[in-house]
Amino acid sequence: MNTNVKLRRFVTITFLYIFLPTDAHAQLSLSVGTEYFKWEEDTSPDVTEEGALFAFGISYTQDRSDGPLLGYRGRLWTGTVDYTGSTLFSGQPIMGSTGYFGFTNELQGRWRRQLQVNNSRLDIVAGAGIDAWRRELSSVQREDFLVVYVRTGIEVDAKRKNAWILGAGVKFPVWIREDAHLTNIGFDSNPRLNPGGRLSAYAQLGYRFSNALRIIGYADGYHFSRSNEVNVTEIKQGLGNTTLFQPASEMLVLGIKLEYIVQ
Repeated sequence: MNTNVKLRRFVTITFLYIFLPTDAHAQLSLSVGTEYFKWEEDTSPDVTEEGALFAFGISYTQDRSDGPLLGYRGRLWTGTVDYTGSTLFSGQPIMGSTGYFGFTNELQGRWRRQLQVNNSRLDIVAGAGIDAWRRELSSVQREDFLVVYVRTGIEVDAKRKNAWILGAGVKFPVWIREDAHLTNIGFDSNPRLNPGGRLSAYAQLGYRFSNALRIIGYADGYHFSRSNEVNVTEIKQGLGNTTLFQPASEMLVLGIKLEYIVQ
């Protein structure tokens, strides 16, 4: 057998082992929940947005007792929160509301180890994903964020009812782009803003009270440092040359969801 044949056979066997586990089926689940959302910007006066959002999720994980697995996590979230801040040009303090709509797609690689305690299993998780959301401050003022991130952590779960679910780790945004749609609010151009990424933590705690249902509470979010500065000209009100940037910002999400395990 030549080297090329051996290599192809090795790649095929590895692929089948990872993607087609023989000792169990894949696990698909759907979820619905509510979240407390808070967005803060380091400005003067401070900008704060907070309120309740709704979230819908889907997850897929290969279900094997030990070894490497693949997984996927998707999330759709939306809602309107209270805004406390100031106007863009005058700095006049105002209160209002901000609409949000966003989605997340994340691919995961996991390494699972079966534990001896309560038939639990420990997963070491590494993931990479895309977060995108629209921040609608008024009928003409909106911001679109696109974030590419990586995360790593551990999770403990059990494939049985009356079992606890635990998880914790860290997340880092490796690339961030903000489209502030500046021409919509009177500027002559619309250069993109690129806030910096900072490390953040995430955690979850849940309980599986039947074979098909579990409830999970979680905490997540982002820390962004101040973006680059862009020089633009305000033409609608005749204010002339202006320097803009996205201030250092923090997002906090505290949620609870009911998850239905399809298979």
